[in-house]
Amino acid sequence: MLRAWQDVIVKWRLLPYDQPADQAEARRHTHRGRSALVAGRLDEALAEFEAAASLRPDPLDRVGVGDVFLARGGWRTAEENYRVALLAGGVGALLGQVGLAQVKIGQGNAAGAVADLELLVADRPNDQVLRYYLASAWYSAAEQCRSRTADDVLVITSATQLRICEDAARRILALSTGDDELEHGAKHLLAEVAAGRRWTWSPEGIAVSLAVLTVALGMITVVAGGLLDSILLVFAGVIVGSGLLYGIVYRFRKQMWRRRADEMAPQIVKTGV
Repeated sequence: MLRAWQDVIVKWRLLPYDQPADQAEARRHTHRGRSALVAGRLDEALAEFEAAASLRPDPLDRVGVGDVFLARGGWRTAEENYRVALLAGGVGALLGQVGLAQVKIGQGNAAGAVADLELLVADRPNDQVLRYYLASAWYSAAEQCRSRTADDVLVITSATQLRICEDAARRILALSTGDDELEHGAKHLLAEVAAGRRWTWSPEGIAVSLAVLTVALGMITVVAGGLLDSILLVFAGVIVGSGLLYGIVYRFRKQMWRRRADEMAPQIVKTGV
């Protein structure tokens, strides 16, 4: 998920405070561009970053331009600008890498963004900004992996989706970002996974009725075998009754996520992984 401006602009916190001084006019354009970006004035932000870029070959200005197109959903142009910053090296390359991960999320490849950001966090494990972006990417991966209804309800419809959601939730909480929204979402996701793993009868009435009838049939057969002094009849009653009971359990006992997936199947318009 790209959470409005937050995910677009948080990456700028990666800049060191002791940035080297350069052209004063270019710096003013860049500063105004960032202020406009934060305020959501995208046309103004784009003009300021492009003005700064025309005065100096600073990769941070290309990151700024990329951020404007990222906010607009212009994934290809955003990627082009982030790659320019990436080639320049330094902190601009770091911001470019984060920007490219965001582009992947926007394009529906949150899993790829997770892989990229895991490498960055492994290299800088105590960087809270990178940990935040990784947690956000994991949350997006959990969203993108699930199936979706026409009214945008997310539904777990496979064991793979269930596993990804659990992995995402646990990783988000382990990252300890301090972001209340992410952590609340992760706890809710874990609760959904736990509820989905619970076993239930489906359909409950039919399953219970068949189980009762099967047990009764088995007991009648065993009792009849005893009264007739027939070991074969007793043995047959036990075997047949056990087999029928196993079949009922196998057919009608489901985990909750499977039951809900079956119920929601007619409404699914986009199937997850």
